[in-house]
Amino acid sequence: MGASLVDAQVALIEEMENLLDVAEMLVVEKELRVTRSLLELPVWGSLRDLDAALANGGEEDDSN
Repeated sequence: MGASLVDAQVALIEEMENLLDVAEMLVVEKELRVTRSLLELPVWGSLRDLDAALANGGEEDDSN
């Protein structure tokens, strides 16, 4: 193999590594958003809040 072919392969591998790093960062961010949204569910609050949320079809109860 010529030196230019090896250089092109190295550049391609480096670019793929960069793309994989970006993809991993996107997955981690998505996991954090999903985890955060699950932790904010009314089920983690009081039973009264959960009952109000269920009665309102999942909408927040602003009567308090």
